[in-house]
Amino acid sequence: MESYAVLIDSAFWACESNIVGCSMLYRYLIENGHTITYDPAQADFIIINSCGFTKGSSNKSLDLFQKYCSQKKKNATIIMFGCLVKINKDILVSLDLFLVGNTETSKLDQIFYRTNKFETIQPCCDEQTKKMLLVGKQPYKFAENMPFLLSKIFIPFIKKIRVNYKKMIRPITYMDRTFIVIGTGCTGECSYCVIKKAKGDIRSRSIEDILSDIKKLYDSSKNLFLVADDCGSYGLDIETNLLELLYNIHKNFPNAFIDLNNVNPRWLEKQSEEYVKLFKDISIDFALIPIQSGSNKIIVKMNRHYSPDNITKIIDRIKKVSPKTLTYTHFIVGFPGESTIDFLKTLAAAKHFDYPVPFKYSNNKGAMSEHLPHQKSDFVISLRYALVMAFINIVIFYKLLTAPSEV
Repeated sequence: MESYAVLIDSAFWACESNIVGCSMLYRYLIENGHTITYDPAQADFIIINSCGFTKGSSNKSLDLFQKYCSQKKKNATIIMFGCLVKINKDILVSLDLFLVGNTETSKLDQIFYRTNKFETIQPCCDEQTKKMLLVGKQPYKFAENMPFLLSKIFIPFIKKIRVNYKKMIRPITYMDRTFIVIGTGCTGECSYCVIKKAKGDIRSRSIEDILSDIKKLYDSSKNLFLVADDCGSYGLDIETNLLELLYNIHKNFPNAFIDLNNVNPRWLEKQSEEYVKLFKDISIDFALIPIQSGSNKIIVKMNRHYSPDNITKIIDRIKKVSPKTLTYTHFIVGFPGESTIDFLKTLAAAKHFDYPVPFKYSNNKGAMSEHLPHQKSDFVISLRYALVMAFINIVIFYKLLTAPSEV
C-alpha cells in the first residue's frame, strides 16, 4: 500500500477526548508507515478531528475545512473525523469531504491500513505525542488569559500570586499529563447536550485494560489524567465503578497523582461519603466537576439530577480533606428560563470552585433544550457572560492571593 503524508488538526484542542483522538490518529498513521506533515500544501490527506459540543465548535470545524480547501494541493482529500459527523451530518454531506464518525474507524483502515488496524491503537496520549500534535498551536490561550486578566496585573509584583498562578495553570493547560481513556459515552440525558448522539451510552474499559495501559506509559513525573465523557458513570455497564478503579490504580501505582475528567455531580451526591474519603485517601491533583448551574430550577430544566447546594457543600468538604486538589467546573450562562435570581445563584455556586469556567448557552440542533420556552437573546447571554468573566477574575485573584504558596 502507498505511503501518505497526512496533516492532523483539531477543532477543539482544549478537549481531552479530542486530544486523545488526535493522538490515536497520529500513532495509527505512524505505525502504518505514513508520515505526519504540518504543511497542508504537502499533505495527501488532511484529517480534521471535529467537535459539535457548541455552535462555536461546529463552526470552527467548518472554518478549518474552508481554510484547508484553500491551502491543500489539488488532489488531496480532507477527512472530517469525530463528533460533528454524528451530531450534525446534514451540514457536512454537501461538502467535498470524506466523513468518519467516532464509531466508524474501519473507514480509515480502507485508506491507511498496512499492519495495524485503528481498533488496536491504545486510547491514550503521552506527553511527547501531545507536544508533537500541538506544534504551532495555542490551544489554551483562553484558559491562560481571560480568567486571569486581573491577576496578571499583579503577577510581576506579588510573588505569591506568581507562584500560585503557575500551580493553577499547570493542570488547566494539561502540562505533564498522560491521558488514559477509561470509557466513552454516558448514562445521562442532559437537555442541552448533543454529545451522546456522537458517543452513545456508556462503554467502560475493563480495569485490567486500563492498568495495562498505565503500566506501559507510567512516568512518575507525569499525572495520570483519566478521560471519559462522564468519569462518574464509569463501570455501570461492567459491574464496577470509578471508586474501585481509582483504588486499584492507587494500589498498583501508589505514587501516582491522578486527574479526573468530567465527573457528573450526581455521583458525588449519591456517594458523598465515599467520594470525600476517596479524596482523602488518594492524591488527586485535579477534578472537573461540571455543576452547570447554581439554581435547582435550571438543573431540573437541564434534566440533571442533583442539588447544587448539596454539591457545593461536598466540594467544600473535599477541599478540607484534600486542599491540594484543584477543583474545576463548567457552568452554562443564559439557559432557557434562567432568571436574574438563577444567574446570581450560579455566581454564588461558582465561588466554591478553584477554577470556574462559563460557557454561553448554545441552542444546538437536536438538543431537547432547543424547544424549551423563554429562550434568552444573544444580548442577554453575552451580557451575563461578561459579568461572569468579571466575577471569575475576582474569585481567582482572591484564591491566588490567599492560597498557601506551599500547597
